[in-house]
Amino acid sequence: MTQLTQAHTTTQAHTTTQAHTTQRDDLVTTALCGWVVAGMVLDAWAHQNASQLETFFTPWHAVLYSGFLAVMTWMVGRVVVAAGPRRELSAVPAGYGLGVIGAAIFLVSGIGDGIWHTIFGIERNLEAALSPTHIGLFVGALLVFTTPLRAAWSSDRLGAAPSLRAFLPPLLSLTFATVLVSFLFFYLSAFRDPAAAVPFERWARAVAAPFPLRTWTRPNGIASVLATNLILLAPVLLLLRRWRPPFGTATVLFTTVALLAAATQELAHGELVLAALAGGLAADWTIAWSSRTVGSRRAHRLVATVTPVALWASYFLVLQLTDGIAWPAELWTGSVIFAGLSGLALSLLMEPPPGPA
Repeated sequence: MTQLTQAHTTTQAHTTTQAHTTQRDDLVTTALCGWVVAGMVLDAWAHQNASQLETFFTPWHAVLYSGFLAVMTWMVGRVVVAAGPRRELSAVPAGYGLGVIGAAIFLVSGIGDGIWHTIFGIERNLEAALSPTHIGLFVGALLVFTTPLRAAWSSDRLGAAPSLRAFLPPLLSLTFATVLVSFLFFYLSAFRDPAAAVPFERWARAVAAPFPLRTWTRPNGIASVLATNLILLAPVLLLLRRWRPPFGTATVLFTTVALLAAATQELAHGELVLAALAGGLAADWTIAWSSRTVGSRRAHRLVATVTPVALWASYFLVLQLTDGIAWPAELWTGSVIFAGLSGLALSLLMEPPPGPA
């Protein structure tokens, strides 16, 4: 028992003495991560739209990897300066140690990606998402992008209810990470190829012979709604466990993810960004109305159920006003309700009811 107490005291002492970065440091890290995201969007666009993909050395890869070199140099520099000549790991700023590990993974995967493309050629569409070297790039980039979020999470600098300006580094950090996850599952993105739209349904019937593709597109369309719903909702619920996010948090996250996903398809369905904007505003309003304390279980439940209903009701409304909805009423109304229920289930997993005293 004494040993456990001593170990707990040591852990507490280590936590309190851990170094932290300033808001300026985290803003620089976030801006450099945005550089990488710009290259990532260009690369995703190229893998789906460019007619010639025969070499690893492309303009979009130049943007992607130059951004990575910039953020890697910055983060390694911060860690080396903080560790000092004695290389004290306890002096490394919170969150940045894993970020440097992520940069190393990204570097190794980037070299491997060049070799992979030389041997096997350039992937397109679904193959690009499941390429082993691209998965390595994804893991490394995820650790890098979430560095400002981890730094803010372990610090009390922001307080319980930060302003939007002070909250920008962790918010953009989580937004970039969500964009990254949505790109990994781009084949289930509801903002790229809405299966409920009339033009998509007509295309499915046109190429249906000899396989009834129409019967496949409807389940895939419902799956895209539910997958996109969880990808957008989970980050907001995560933030609610640590802070009372300022108004605009969900709006920035939802709109950015939807806009960049649509950009990879040259904004073929750019009007759906309006639905993401409406869903984000509904989430922000629900947070502001229901959350009086950090970690409020009521706020968690309300945001998890109200946000999906508002988001996907707006989504199908925009589709109806632009392309028209090809689905029967049972499918699109059921998708809206099921999205709300899946959000509630996610909230129960992330914020379970309290056990007995």
